[in-house]
Amino acid sequence: MVLVPIDRSFQTTWERKGTHNGHTVWHPKHAQSEIHGTRVAVDFDSCTGCLKCIKVCPEAVFIEWRDSTQSIKADPADEDACLECLACELVCPVDAIYITRTPSQSDTLSALLE
Repeated sequence: MVLVPIDRSFQTTWERKGTHNGHTVWHPKHAQSEIHGTRVAVDFDSCTGCLKCIKVCPEAVFIEWRDSTQSIKADPADEDACLECLACELVCPVDAIYITRTPSQSDTLSALLE
């Protein structure tokens, strides 16, 4: 199985297909993938269940969740608590997490990287 990084354009190219644990579930128009969350998004097809994001998140945004095949996933159950520190995004070994950046946070990140 080849793991693909999360589609960062999912909010404009994918469809909302329901909710789970209080957050939106997104599906592409012609595939069986799904992304959980909007502000804090996790591609459930790419997530390997390493749970590094749970360990680094200072606000307990994620919970461990098992899908229908009993595969472990990191579910962004409390995405509204996200501080946009990007720790989860940075430690994800398969690039399955994307934090939607607010304009001020993006400016701060750009300044730090320059």
